[in-house]
Amino acid sequence: MANRLTTLLMGTGWLLASMSTASAGAILANPKPITLASGFGDITVSGQLTGLAYAQSNASHTQPGDASASLDLSNALITVQKSSGFLQFYAQAGLYSFPTVGQPYENSSSQNSLLGPVPVAYAKLQFTDALSLEAGKLPTLIGSELGFTPQNITIERGLLWWQEPIVSRGLQLNYASGPLSVSLSWNDGYYSNIFNSFSGLLSYAIDASNTFAVDASITPDTRTSLGHQIYNAMYTYSHGKWNIGPYLQYERYARASGSDVGLGLLASYQLTQQWSLNGRAEYETSGNGMALSYGPRSKAWSLTFTPTWQQGIFFARAELSYVGLGHQSAGFGPALTQASQVRALFETGIVF
Repeated sequence: MANRLTTLLMGTGWLLASMSTASAGAILANPKPITLASGFGDITVSGQLTGLAYAQSNASHTQPGDASASLDLSNALITVQKSSGFLQFYAQAGLYSFPTVGQPYENSSSQNSLLGPVPVAYAKLQFTDALSLEAGKLPTLIGSELGFTPQNITIERGLLWWQEPIVSRGLQLNYASGPLSVSLSWNDGYYSNIFNSFSGLLSYAIDASNTFAVDASITPDTRTSLGHQIYNAMYTYSHGKWNIGPYLQYERYARASGSDVGLGLLASYQLTQQWSLNGRAEYETSGNGMALSYGPRSKAWSLTFTPTWQQGIFFARAELSYVGLGHQSAGFGPALTQASQVRALFETGIVF
């Protein structure tokens, strides 16, 4: 949610920052990771080892690992980072999966073919407390949800997340001062290896409980790439045991004349120090073209509920999600004709 954006832009490290207490309901990182002293500053080593089980209705069986029920190693990741001094770096390596509502499950060994065994890696120059420059394989600036399962309040990412980049290669300039944070990036968008996308994120903390953020990613229409635009407006209310984040998304493909509009709501309630109740609701509708994966003029909605337990470095959480479709030309099941899908998941593991 938007609260994590300010922390992220100040450069404390992508994985650890996004799993801080600002992201209520997400799995908290080990507060005492392995620290190695070096001649140019401390280097920290952390990671996550998680597995999941799932069962679902109307499986399409179109991706490796997509079945009526299955098990998978959802994360086996090691992170090495240096987050102090002028020269900093961040590198993450291992196995990972991206379970997403409304999309076939793809197992971690197959998913690695997208971003490779090192999904995120970048160097950073911290010019001042407020200004920095990053270069490498960078997490996207777009959207309210992050890439890896422990970073989010739900196991699965949502319908709107599916429309967004995950990681892009490029340069990113960050500025953060007081309540204002701004990032601007030149990158290859959806990991296309064509460096003609421009993205930006602006976040403003109105007060201790309220944050507003907007982002945009724009790729011009050329002979080598399909013109694409995606925008998000995000608001976060965080107070006491509640963390609530509504957001609005608009996406458009220029040459295909396709567009869609989506609305989402993320919410988390901290029952006790160990237990939280988390959820997400979404609605998305497509105009002409193929912006939404279920076809022109299709509609999709989802509900997700995820009770979560964490004690120290150990966590476990269960999840139940529902996706419904309307006016779709492609749906669920082996013949892609079904209009709904129910999925139950269980994820457990450690963060170290």
